Amino acid sequence: MHKNLLFWQKSDDILKLTTSLKHNEISIVTTDTILGFLGQISQEAFEKLNAIKEERNDKPYLILIASPSQIFNFVDKITVNKQLLNLINKCWPGPLTIIFKGKSDLPSFLKSKANTIAIRCPKHEGLNQILQEFDGLFSTSANKSGKPAPTKFEKIEPLIINEIKYLVDDLNVTKQNDTLNLPSTIIDCSEGNYVKVVRKGSYTISELEKIYGNKFENYE
Repeated sequence: MHKNLLFWQKSDDILKLTTSLKHNEISIVTTDTILGFLGQISQEAFEKLNAIKEERNDKPYLILIASPSQIFNFVDKITVNKQLLNLINKCWPGPLTIIFKGKSDLPSFLKSKANTIAIRCPKHEGLNQILQEFDGLFSTSANKSGKPAPTKFEKIEPLIINEIKYLVDDLNVTKQNDTLNLPSTIIDCSEGNYVKVVRKGSYTISELEKIYGNKFENYE
């Protein structure tokens, strides 16, 4: 196992991880969905993630936030209608990633060329504790671009292990890494009232539509 293995439940380990993130180091952590890279939302951390992931073509990464209200650091309030705000308040923290239209003055490494940004508020005690120290953190699956996402630490490519600072696991979850966790459901709400399903995941589309109050589009 990795020499720099940490645990969410140890306060000293939380401090080590927080310090490393503030120094733009990249780690791999357990979450409420699948194993993921974690990095500060900085140009340096973005470039380090790109070097590890490879073949990203400067695509932006998911941003994790500590609380729903933090979306307005990245998104104009006028672009979030009442239906979407209700969905956010009902489903966050949780395994729902939402693509918004980003603020026009956001750094280019935070958003796509179409000025969109993907945000999620996770439901994971250790991760949420770390997030209190940041405006947000980059996250993405712990694999090279185009390769299968690993479901346990032992399946992470050795080359990737050598490029990260820490592995962070949960002490209190029996066989955490032997269980295939579903990724988050992704919806695109960057075009006003039009909601597009990008990826099915932990939340079913039917339960999201019920909360939102309308049918989503572009899924089978």
